[in-house]
Amino acid sequence: MPLDPVVPVTSSGALPAEERRRAARHLLLDGFGPDAQRRLAGARVVVIGAGGLGSPVLQYLAAAGVGTLGVVDDDVVEPSNLQRQVLHGADGIGSPKTSSAADALRRLAPAVHVVEHRERLDGSNAREILAGYDVVVDGCDTFTTRYAVSDAATALGLPVVWGTVLGWDGQVAVWWSAAPDGRAITYPDVFGPQPSVEGESCATVGVLSPACGVVGATMAVEAVKLLTGTGEVALGRLLSYDARTSRWDEVLLAPAVEASGVEAVLRSGGSGAVGSAGADGELVVDVSLAPGGGQEGAVWVRLEDLAAGEYPDVLASHPKDAPVVVVCPYGLRSRGAAALLADDGWTAVSPRSLRP
Repeated sequence: MPLDPVVPVTSSGALPAEERRRAARHLLLDGFGPDAQRRLAGARVVVIGAGGLGSPVLQYLAAAGVGTLGVVDDDVVEPSNLQRQVLHGADGIGSPKTSSAADALRRLAPAVHVVEHRERLDGSNAREILAGYDVVVDGCDTFTTRYAVSDAATALGLPVVWGTVLGWDGQVAVWWSAAPDGRAITYPDVFGPQPSVEGESCATVGVLSPACGVVGATMAVEAVKLLTGTGEVALGRLLSYDARTSRWDEVLLAPAVEASGVEAVLRSGGSGAVGSAGADGELVVDVSLAPGGGQEGAVWVRLEDLAAGEYPDVLASHPKDAPVVVVCPYGLRSRGAAALLADDGWTAVSPRSLRP
């Protein structure tokens, strides 16, 4: 069922005729209409990162009619950004991403009010930056920023639309410590404590350019639904996208007090290194990016194949109640793989990091 708007978003009152013409397709949309559009006009959304995900998010939110957009980024536009960060152009190389984004958004939607936060968000300033906004959209690419956003949003009671993309894969979810209907769940509830080291990034493994658009546009959709109380928001659900197959998968989540099955797997932490492969009848599955560098004796499987339900024979024949340990260098890919296996019926799955 559609949720009530997340906060009492201040309506902008009657929309000017020019804005009504601009938003005509929203006003005609079944289940949306003028009231939802007025809420968008009065809404304040802060977007963390003006890069591969922030670009489509900011473009679609501005085009949709969100009145105030905050942009948080301390970086400048570089040539390698232009492959996927479609908010910026070649003429903006060397410019701060916040100013490049602001210029592009004002050209797209002259009525939008853009607030530039040209600084790196961390634990010391996160709460100050996020205060006063209605919804947070997190498109950052570091754990330090991601956990700082989560902590601050939890303290402020703000919903967070989160997304990530790496290589061919993307994920989207909505975290909200004050969510209704027993769906109060945050990023650390699912992914555990902050890792001591940063994981893989687009700079090291690459990323498919249009996949950023798919994931970013989905994040914008979730933000619009949150602000307007329309549709079914992805609270308590982790959406996983595989660009190789163009498939979306869904993992159901639950609050920590009710966690079981997939939820318990997702929150098992995966902080310790695994022991010897095959101990106590367990099967060790390695979902590292490439074979050969993981646990000795482990079965290497592509994460994308697991998402598609394509299992090697040794895994397919492994009893569903027998232990399965899923490994990768930092415990990141293994968590998602463990969730997929648990969702497909394996009941004793645990993700682990190969590095202490």
